[in-house]
Amino acid sequence: MSSQATLELDQEIATVVEVVVKRTVSFMREELGQAPTGVKRHDGRPESLQLRDVTAIVSVGCYAGLYIAFSYDDSLIRAMMRRYTAEIGVAPDEEELYIQETASDVVNVIVGNCTAELSKQRESVSLSPPVLMLGARKISGRPGTSVSTLTLQFQEGLLDLAFVGPKVMFDEHLNFLGGAI
Repeated sequence: MSSQATLELDQEIATVVEVVVKRTVSFMREELGQAPTGVKRHDGRPESLQLRDVTAIVSVGCYAGLYIAFSYDDSLIRAMMRRYTAEIGVAPDEEELYIQETASDVVNVIVGNCTAELSKQRESVSLSPPVLMLGARKISGRPGTSVSTLTLQFQEGLLDLAFVGPKVMFDEHLNFLGGAI
């Protein structure tokens, strides 16, 4: 990838990061009553990124395409699920299902709401259905990828927002497809 293409990709990712982070903080505060107590940004091209207990990933189609991963600490996603399902009640034997559904729904709602704002800045933006990963996994960076990660700290735990691009370098489970570009 040329240095000009890398610069354009980095600018695109920066725009997407800004919009998604703003929407995430707003959603967590307004819908779940959780405000971040700290924020840490990890920009660059790390060798690898360790994912948390539950991770929901969506693909956002724009100029180069990006994968956006919301990676939740177990304690945070459980607290979110309890608040998210407070009005319907969840039986103990259904808790794991609702945790998974909450993780997927939250990323879908947040990033889905971002697509309208992002499409005002560029051509139309598409969004894939969320893919859910359970248990810790690792995203491995390679030359030509751009990874930006932001960690939001909440009283109940941590949420990593990872932005990986270009998406043509990875399959839907973020496995590297060497030579895709």
